[in-house]
Amino acid sequence: MTTDTAAADTETPDSSPTAPEAWELGRRDLLRIGAAAGAAIAGLGAIEIVRDPKPSAQVGKGATAATAIPSMCQMCTTACGIIGHVAHGRLLRITGNPEDPNNQGSTCGKGVAGTSVLYDPFRMLYPLKRVGERGSGKWKRITWEQAYTEIADRLREIRERGRPEEFAFQQGRNRSTDIVARFLNAYGTPSQFNHRALCSANRRAAIATTIGESDWDLGDFENSQYVLNFGSNWAEAHQGHIPVAIRMMRARRRGAKLVTFETRMSNTAALSDEWFCVKPGTDGLIALAMANVICREGLWDKTWFDTWSNYSAGKFAEHVAQYTPERAERESGVPAEDITRIAREFAAAAPRCTTICNRGSQSHRNGYYNDRSITALNALVGNMGKKGGWCWHPQSAWDEDFLPEPGPVPDKPIRKSIIAEAKDWPLANAFEGKKMKVAEVIYLWIQQRRQKVSALMTYNADTAWSFPEGKLVRSVLADEELIPFHVCIDVMYSETSHLADIILPWTTYLERWDIDARPPQGLIDYVGLRQPVVPPRGQSKDIREIFPELGRRIGGGMEEYFPWKTTEEYLEEYFKPIPGGFAHMKAHGVWMDPTKKPFYEPHLRRLTPEELDGSHEDPETGIIYKGTDEKTGKPAAIGIRIHGIARRGFLTPSRKAEIHSSFIVGKGKELGRNVEPLPVYEPIPSHQHDFPDDHLIMTSYKINVHNGHRTMQSKWLQEISHTNPALLNSATAKKLGIGSGDWIEVVSFRPIDPAVPGGDGSQVGTLRTRVRLTEGVHPIVIAIAHNAGRSVGGAYATSGQDTADNPGYGKTADADLDRLWWKGAISVPQNDLMPIYPDPVVGGQAYHDTVVRIRKV
Repeated sequence: MTTDTAAADTETPDSSPTAPEAWELGRRDLLRIGAAAGAAIAGLGAIEIVRDPKPSAQVGKGATAATAIPSMCQMCTTACGIIGHVAHGRLLRITGNPEDPNNQGSTCGKGVAGTSVLYDPFRMLYPLKRVGERGSGKWKRITWEQAYTEIADRLREIRERGRPEEFAFQQGRNRSTDIVARFLNAYGTPSQFNHRALCSANRRAAIATTIGESDWDLGDFENSQYVLNFGSNWAEAHQGHIPVAIRMMRARRRGAKLVTFETRMSNTAALSDEWFCVKPGTDGLIALAMANVICREGLWDKTWFDTWSNYSAGKFAEHVAQYTPERAERESGVPAEDITRIAREFAAAAPRCTTICNRGSQSHRNGYYNDRSITALNALVGNMGKKGGWCWHPQSAWDEDFLPEPGPVPDKPIRKSIIAEAKDWPLANAFEGKKMKVAEVIYLWIQQRRQKVSALMTYNADTAWSFPEGKLVRSVLADEELIPFHVCIDVMYSETSHLADIILPWTTYLERWDIDARPPQGLIDYVGLRQPVVPPRGQSKDIREIFPELGRRIGGGMEEYFPWKTTEEYLEEYFKPIPGGFAHMKAHGVWMDPTKKPFYEPHLRRLTPEELDGSHEDPETGIIYKGTDEKTGKPAAIGIRIHGIARRGFLTPSRKAEIHSSFIVGKGKELGRNVEPLPVYEPIPSHQHDFPDDHLIMTSYKINVHNGHRTMQSKWLQEISHTNPALLNSATAKKLGIGSGDWIEVVSFRPIDPAVPGGDGSQVGTLRTRVRLTEGVHPIVIAIAHNAGRSVGGAYATSGQDTADNPGYGKTADADLDRLWWKGAISVPQNDLMPIYPDPVVGGQAYHDTVVRIRKV
């Protein structure tokens, strides 16, 4: 990478005071919590170690005295409450915020390592403009004035010619949802993409189908006595990572049993009472076989099921009769006697039992049905909404009714976007307010010219590295006919910013403001504040400053939606309903309504006389209606009469837990597709063949010290884990004459499946890597970690491969480069092997179904 800085100011890369102890303190903390061991205990050990008595307090003495500032982490999606310990304007270390109700003072290795990202020598600190061919790595530093002018001029032209949908916006882990939506809606573009289909779409759709009011389950793990885990690695890389882990381990200490079904010996599997190494994609069949046992032996809560499910227990028993434990054994590998025994144990623990599932079950071609089957197990034993059971909360973040966004708020766009609507998948955007966005097909569809894109903005989304078929993504980003203008907003230089026209240096989460919260593991919603613990380095800016400025410059009415002068002024208004307002949030970092109770069994709430006044009841279904639904124009359901009592019910069309869903059948018919109304098991077509010995199923996984694209630039975390050898079962390796440490070539193929894009069995990619032999992976599986294989982003991110100076400010000065002992370590970009492979019902990416051929080289 080369940089022309002649037109830029002469500000040094980092003018903050030096504090040699800062690196040592943070690194020591990281090692103390055991992250180097790569164990799940890394997060759990932090419960005992990284607590701080009170936020906003002075700690330490003399020259090392530090101010404790509460904020929120963003090293992963869990958004734990944290405390930044700051002295002389420099962050010394990070600990957990004990006032945060989710993580309760704990943090993990990634959270502790945030300091190393803040002070990373390869951070982008100044706006850059491309001066060579796109992807050449040639840049010149420009001023923010120049950047704003060029971007605003480009976006204004698109908007003024009446084609706002030609401005596409791709976001990754967006924790600034209010300002992003405000800017894009004010502009009028519907071409807004998240990464949900690459994360949790199938699971969310299964939950939304069943209970309606949420697409996120929150097992009451702390009070549970029995947990069935279908492919959730909560000890290392779950969306609720630390909040789930601390509650799960408390339950374990009190005797709760944990049974895990997973294709690999994860750290979660290692912490379990029992681990079953299953064939990929058979989780749903195992759950249905357990349902078979529970129904056949009368272990169900038949009264609850017949009362609160929209399908009778007898009919469901008839449905699951086909899914015997013996059939499940043949396909999954789990012994029938174990399936039977565990089904009995699970039912015996009801209602204090629950399931947990995640990518291991839902990131498959049949992922939606897998998770519907697992969810139905909970209804069968009557644990839904009960203490210690399978629970949920309608607020996946904070209560927006109590904390409404300050006005004026723009309306949603009226224009349409082909690539955003994802109409090829019946349930992708079927659930109101729960848009799934089948993002893995975006670049394929742009390549196919399904929709013209005149400008693309990528924000905290390293699509060129993290998306399936990475080579295709990079080829589209490099093509100036397909994408004439690309602006990348991010903290680090990456494969995606490498293919941009303008790079805007984004602040780290430790330098910016945000309103944030995650699904409440304690079943009471809360709101948190992310606030700067130190000033922004260099000329980095947050989007809360960037977007209002762009909106004002684009004009055309956009400026009306950004009336505040500063972010603090906006937040003052936002937090007015909270006792103590913005000042309370800055001092404590979090607020939770003390009058609220845990969200148990909301469907049982009796409707009040005021609610029933003016209502009418359907005599056949018992559903109670009042008024008209503003969106559909149909009568609005407010509850259901059960045994003579008017209750709230579930927020589904039937006001019951929908084991049978006519709604999804209808959505399928709209596209001429068959969507099964009941939970079923659909074998994965490309897995139903007798593979040659050298053909395996490739799966993906994450470890506890890496997450997405944000952690590999951390020298602390890279020192702990900087390689991703292929995990291969010892017996499989013996058949192929492969030994531990040998080099292999891995060739991947698209599925032979007409239901998915490009399902013709053709080759996707090839790479060479080394093998690590283990008994802890299924014999037909080759497992490769997701978090490695960078080609740009600095020496730490690439194990010394990228030795170019920082494009943001030239010469990189960091004495630690001399200590980069893992230079040349082998790491591979697994996503280059992944085909675009959406679940045909919802569109969630099938991360664990790719068929590959391996050979020793």
